[in-house]
Amino acid sequence: MKNNHLLLLHKGYSSFVRDDYDILKKYYQIELYYLKPSKKPLLFFYYHLRFFLFMLFNFKKYDLIISWFGDYHAFSAALLSKLFNIKHIIIVGGNDAVSIPAIKYGVYFKKNIRSKLVSKSYKLADAILCVDESLIEGKNTYFEGDNKVGLESFIPGIRKKCFVVPTGYDSEKWKCKKKEKMNQVLTVGIVDSENRAILKGFDLIEQLADKLPDIKFIFIGINKEIFGDRFKQRKNLILIDKTDQDKLLEYYCKSKVYAQFSVTEGLPNTLCEAMLCECIAVGSNVNGIPAVIRNPEFILNKKDTDQAAEIIKKALNADDNIGIQNRNFIEKNYSVEIREKSLLKIISQTLNSTF
Repeated sequence: MKNNHLLLLHKGYSSFVRDDYDILKKYYQIELYYLKPSKKPLLFFYYHLRFFLFMLFNFKKYDLIISWFGDYHAFSAALLSKLFNIKHIIIVGGNDAVSIPAIKYGVYFKKNIRSKLVSKSYKLADAILCVDESLIEGKNTYFEGDNKVGLESFIPGIRKKCFVVPTGYDSEKWKCKKKEKMNQVLTVGIVDSENRAILKGFDLIEQLADKLPDIKFIFIGINKEIFGDRFKQRKNLILIDKTDQDKLLEYYCKSKVYAQFSVTEGLPNTLCEAMLCECIAVGSNVNGIPAVIRNPEFILNKKDTDQAAEIIKKALNADDNIGIQNRNFIEKNYSVEIREKSLLKIISQTLNSTF
C-alpha cells in the first residue's frame, strides 16, 4: 500500500487529525496540508489560491485526498479532486452536519454560500465517513429550537455514500495507574465565547454548582481572558484554562464523574477518554453521547437543571464497578485498532472504486 500517496487536508492540527495521520503513515505515503481558515476575504482567497497552486504542481503524485471536516477547504478539495481525477473522502465530525439556530451553530444553521458549497463537496465526494450514526441521520430534542441533525436532513439520499467510522482511543494512554477517585464532577471543552459556553454545557454546570454547593465541579477549557470574571464567583466551581494531556489524565483519574452536557456533539473525545479512566459518565441525549454512556439513568433528555442535579447525585453515589465497565466498553468498541481497520478498508475500496 506504500505505493499509494495520500494528502490529509485539515483546517487545524487537532488530536483526531494527528491520530489518523499516525495510523495512515504506517501504510501509505501521506502528507499533511493545513488550509488555514480565515474570515478576512483577501486572506481566505489567498489561502485557497495557494492550495490550488500547490495541487497544480503536485497533483500527479496523489491518489487520494482526505478532508477532515466538511467546510470550505473540503469544497476546494472536491473541485480539485474532480479536476485532477483524484479520489476524495470527507470525514464528518460534528458541526459539519448540524443546524442549531438558537446558538448560531453548525455549517447548516443558515442557508448561505458556505452551506451550499459544503453540500456540493459532499455530493462530489467518493465517500463520507461519519464518527457517529446520528451525523448521517439523527435528531436533537434536548435543546430548544428547530434543530436539524444529520446529512440526510440537508442532502436527501446522501446516506448511500456515508459510512460510520468512530474515532479510536488508546486504552494504554488513557489509563489510571492507581485508584484515587474523588467525589467531584469534571467537564472538558473549549469555551471561548458565550455561544460556546452554551454549546459545551458550561452554563448548565454553573447552575448545577449553585444548586449543589457541597459538590465540587471542575471545568477545563475556559478561556481566562474572556471569562476571567467567572473564575472566582463560586467556591465549588474550579475553572481551568487549556491544559496538556498529562495533566488532563490526572483530572480524569481523580474525578469520579465526568459530565458531557453539550447541546450537540459528534462523538466526544473527552467523554471516551474519561470513560477509559473509569469515570462514571453522564451526559445530554444528543448525537453519540447516549450510545457511549448506554445507561439511561445517566442521560439528560431535556436541558433541565433539576433533572441534571438528580443525575449528578446518582452518579456520585454509583458503584465504582460502573467505571470499570465503562473502560471495558470503550476499549472493546472504540479502540484505535477498530478505527484503523475501518479506515484502511474504506480507503482501499475508494482507491479501487468498489462502491
